[in-house]
Amino acid sequence: MKKKVIILSVLVLLLFPSLVLADCVDVSRATSYYIQGGHDVIVYYRLTPLAYINIRWCNLYPDSSVQLTTGYLCDSDKVIIDGQACDIFSLKSSSTTY
Repeated sequence: MKKKVIILSVLVLLLFPSLVLADCVDVSRATSYYIQGGHDVIVYYRLTPLAYINIRWCNLYPDSSVQLTTGYLCDSDKVIIDGQACDIFSLKSSSTTY
């Protein structure tokens, strides 16, 4: 019985990793960002995208200031938008979005 549970757990992890793992991204190497629309930020390391961040409850403008609060962001962490702390609604690594 124990062996079947382990095998099933591994299969779920391999087939549906988003159901098991929280979305977290290492953004410590970030060198720039791009504001896409009113609620999305793409974080870059040089020319390579690192993360796609959706900030649902704060408005972003083309000249908004974005500050990352930590070098390792996860869903529901905060970023600072124009001096205001805003919750991250969703976060995807560049490997899953681009």
